[in-house]
Amino acid sequence: MTVIQWRPSGRPWTNFKSVLKVVTIILFCLNYCSVTSSQDLTCCAHSTGSCRTVCENVSLVQLAGDLTLRNHTVHQLQLYCSNQLVAFWECLNATINDMSRGDFWPGRRCCPLPYAESCRRACVTAASTQDLIRSCRQSDEIPFYNCVDKQLTGQSCCGTARNVNCRDACNAVFRNHWTPTKYQRQRLKDECELTNQSVLECVKDIIKVTPVKNTLKHMQCCDKSNNIKCRESCRDVLSKKTTFQEIIDGLQLGGCGLPLPQDKFWQCFIYPNRDESESNNSMEISRIEKVGMDSAKWHCCQRANSTQCSRLCSKTFTKSWATSWDDFHHRCLNHVYEESLRNCIDEVDEPCELGCDGLSFCTNFNNRPTELFRSCTFQADDTARNEVTLWQSQRNISMPGMLSLPLKSDKKCWNIWKAVACTLQIKPCSRQSHANQICRDVCLEILKQCTDWSRLSPIYSAEKMCQSLSPDDPGVSCIKVNDYLAPNAVTYPIRTGQVSSPCKGNPCDPNEICIINKDCIHGLFDCKPYNCLPSCKLGEVSQYMVPDGTYVRIPIPNNPRGCLKICKCTKNKIEECQPLLCVSLTSCLIGNIHQMHGSTFEIDCNSCSCYAGELICGKRQCENNSVGGRNTAFTTLPCNCPPHYVPVCGRNGITYPSACLAKCSGLTDADIELMSCQNPCKSSNACPIGQKCVPKQQTCLSLMHKPCKQYECINGSTNCANLPKDPVCDVDNQQYDNSCLLAHHNVKLAYRGPCLKRCHQKGQVCGINGKTYSSECAAHADMISVDYEGPCLSIGLISRSKSHQCSNVKCPKLPNDFCLGIHIHIFLPHN
Repeated sequence: MTVIQWRPSGRPWTNFKSVLKVVTIILFCLNYCSVTSSQDLTCCAHSTGSCRTVCENVSLVQLAGDLTLRNHTVHQLQLYCSNQLVAFWECLNATINDMSRGDFWPGRRCCPLPYAESCRRACVTAASTQDLIRSCRQSDEIPFYNCVDKQLTGQSCCGTARNVNCRDACNAVFRNHWTPTKYQRQRLKDECELTNQSVLECVKDIIKVTPVKNTLKHMQCCDKSNNIKCRESCRDVLSKKTTFQEIIDGLQLGGCGLPLPQDKFWQCFIYPNRDESESNNSMEISRIEKVGMDSAKWHCCQRANSTQCSRLCSKTFTKSWATSWDDFHHRCLNHVYEESLRNCIDEVDEPCELGCDGLSFCTNFNNRPTELFRSCTFQADDTARNEVTLWQSQRNISMPGMLSLPLKSDKKCWNIWKAVACTLQIKPCSRQSHANQICRDVCLEILKQCTDWSRLSPIYSAEKMCQSLSPDDPGVSCIKVNDYLAPNAVTYPIRTGQVSSPCKGNPCDPNEICIINKDCIHGLFDCKPYNCLPSCKLGEVSQYMVPDGTYVRIPIPNNPRGCLKICKCTKNKIEECQPLLCVSLTSCLIGNIHQMHGSTFEIDCNSCSCYAGELICGKRQCENNSVGGRNTAFTTLPCNCPPHYVPVCGRNGITYPSACLAKCSGLTDADIELMSCQNPCKSSNACPIGQKCVPKQQTCLSLMHKPCKQYECINGSTNCANLPKDPVCDVDNQQYDNSCLLAHHNVKLAYRGPCLKRCHQKGQVCGINGKTYSSECAAHADMISVDYEGPCLSIGLISRSKSHQCSNVKCPKLPNDFCLGIHIHIFLPHN
C-alpha cells in the first residue's frame, strides 16, 4: 500500500522555477496522462492551481493497473500540492487505499475497457467480480466481462504451475486481452510441456489459433470498409499475420472497430465461403459435435435447482445421452424439487395443447375444449387402459425408485386409480405453469383411502410417500385428480370452427413441421388451415423441429461456460454456425433469495425479470395512501410522471409520451429531442451523394452505442439480386425482396416485412405501445395492435378500475356490445 507523506511548504519559487515547473507538468502529462480518462480523480475538486492541473490529468485506470506508476504519480503530486490541502490529501489517501485493496485481483488489467465511467471507477477499486455488480451492466460491457473471465481463468491456470518459469510464461499469455503471440505460445510450450502438462491443458482454448492458408483471398474484404485507415490496416495485416485470431486482433487495433456480424466488412472475414462445399472439409464435423444430442432440452438445464442436476443435464443433452440419461432421470427428473426442470423438458417433448376428446378409456377427459393437455392421443389412452389392467391383476403399483404399493380391491378405489392412470398418461397441464404434478392434498387422500397399509411395513406412511410425489408448497400449480373422477359437468355445444387446432397431432410428414396458415379463414376461403414446411431436428435424439430458415441457439460442446453458437436450419440440416459472445446465465441475488435466469416475479408493485444476473424492473412508483385516503399526487405512471402527452424522441429511436418518462428510462436532456421521432431521411445530408436514404427504424438497446442510426444508405450501383431476401412493402402495397430494390425503383417505404392483407393501408393509427403508425398494416407489421384511429393524443393511466381515462380519444366501437375492452399495461424500455 502506498503511504502518502505531506511535503512541508517551501519558500516562494523564482520566475525561472515557475517556468520550469510548468514545463515539468506538461512533460509529466505527456508521459503518464490519459486524455480519455481525465477527470477520473474526483479529489481534484479539492485542489487549485498547478496541483489541480496535474491532478486532473491523472488516470485512475492507469494507476490501478501499474503500482510503479502509482508511486511515481503520488511523488509528483507531493511536489505540486501543498500539505495545506487537507481535504485533497484525505480524499487521495482514501482512493489509494481502496485501490490497493484489489491489487491482487486479476481483473484489474481490464479496467481500461468499460464504456461507462461508473464501471471504470468500480473496476479500479474492485477486489472481486462481485464488487462490479452495482456499476457494471454485463450486457453493456461484454468485452470488459470477457476480459475479466479470461484473467480469472489465467489466475486459475497459472496458479497450478510448479516452477517460476512456467508460471511467468503462463502469466504472459494473459497479460492483455489480445490473442497470444507466436513467441508467447512457443515459450509457454517450452517451459511447461515436460513438468506442467496440466497448465497447458488448462490454457489450450486460450492459445488455440486457426492458421489461414491463403490470406490473399481475403484482400477483397478490405475494400468493403468505408474507413480509409481500416482499408490500409487491413492490407498490412493480411500481408503479415498468419492466423485468423491475429488477423481479427490486428484489424481491431488498426481502426476497423469491433467485429460486428451485421457489418459487411466483418461478414467477409467471419462468415465461411459458401461457395466451398462442406464436403471438401478434410475434418468434417460430426452431427453430434455440431448440434448435440438434444439442444432443445439443453436450454432447460438452466432451470435446474441444484448445480449437480444442471451439470448432469448439460452433459446428457450435449454428448453423453446414452451413458448419462438413466442417472439424470433418477437423480433429477424423479425429484419433486426439480419440477421446473421437468416441466421444461416435458414442454419440449409434448407441448401443452388445447382441448381433449375422442378417448375410449379415459372418457372423463373428453368434452374439455378449453383445457390444456400434453398427450390427449389414442396411444396414451391405450397405455392408461393397459396400466390399469396390470394394476388390477397384480394388485400393486411399482413406484419409481420406491417399493411396490399394495392396492385395495375396492370398486371406488379402482375408479380413482383409473383417474390417476389417465392423468399420468393424458397429462393435463396447469394454465399457470404447465405443471402436471398431482397436488399434495389429493396425493394424501388417495394413498390413505386406497392403499392396503396392512401389507406394508409401519415405517411407511402416506405423508412420507407424498413428499417425493407432490409439491410441498400449497400455492404451487398442480393437478386435481378429483376433476377427472366424473365426466365434465359443462356440456359444450359442437360448433364448427368455434375452436380449432389445425396442427394438433402433426398432420405433416415426419421431416416436416406444421405451421398454422394465418391467411386461411375457415368457412370463408377454400384453403388448408395449415402449411407443412421442411424442418430440422435439434439433435441426434431430438424430436423437436424448427422450420427451414429458422435461426437457433445451440451449445458449443466441451465448453464449461455454456457458450452458444447461432445456426440456421437449411434444407433439413443445421448449417452456417457462428459462435456468440459468451454470457453467463447466472441467477439474480435479491436479498437472500436467488431468482433464476429467465424468471419473472414481482417486487412491490413492479414486474421484474432476471437475465444473466441482471435485474430488470418496471419503474412504476408504488402508491402510498395518505391518512385521509387516496394520495391525489399519485399518477400511476413510472417515476410518478404527470399524465401530460408532450411526445419527445429519444436518441435510442423511441418516441416517449413525455420528457419525464424518457428520463425515467435513463435518458438525459442531451438524449432527447422535443418532438416525436420523425422520418430520419428528411435530412438532406443523411446519405452521401450517389446513395439513397431508406428509413430503418430500430431501438438501440444501450445508449453507449453511438450513433443509433434510424436509416440505411443504398448505393445506386449495388446489385440488389446478390443481397439477402428481406421483404419490404411500399405505400402502394407493392412488395420488394429487399430495401435495395425498393430504393432502385424510387418508391416510398410503407413498412418492413411482406405486404399484409386484411388490414387498412391508409390512415394514421395509434398503437398500444403509444407510437403513431402510418397505417393499421404498418402497426401490424411491427407486431403491435391498434389502440385507436388517428395519431396518438394521450397517455393512459395504469388502473384496474373501469374508468374513462383519455377524454380526447375516441375509442373504436367494440364488435359486440357484450364484449369488454382489455386494458394492457405498457412498461417502458430500459437502457
